[in-house]
Amino acid sequence: MPVKSATAFASVTISFFIHSTEDEVRLIQNVSKALGISKDSIVLDNLQGHHGNTLRSAKAHIIGNEANRISKYILGTLDVPSKSTVVSELEKSVDEHDALYLRLDRQLVSQKLALSAEEPIRVKLKPRNRFENRRAIKDAYLELLKS
Repeated sequence: MPVKSATAFASVTISFFIHSTEDEVRLIQNVSKALGISKDSIVLDNLQGHHGNTLRSAKAHIIGNEANRISKYILGTLDVPSKSTVVSELEKSVDEHDALYLRLDRQLVSQKLALSAEEPIRVKLKPRNRFENRRAIKDAYLELLKS
């Protein structure tokens, strides 16, 4: 469910890897549907893994009103335990430019949005404006995570 807030986002960057053993089409479809992004916004690059295996890098960079909508959707749809984790670890998840970094569980993405460090879907939510101080950042993100 989308969240209404005074905080606006300038961009959202979503990235993840696709291993050669995975169903690329299905994974892209699941990610795009779960995060509310167009499949066409995902750019694929071929890479070689650490052990010589083939993998693909998938990345979407979305700006403007669409980024704002997607960012608020992601924050509003995170499951309750993940929202609690984001709140308790907020200082570790926000960079010096006030962008919020999330690692979503790619195994559960077709069912729910939850955090995970294992093979994650990386999400960077960049706010349109900088905050006055760390307390303002925390308050803004807390407001977005309520629901």
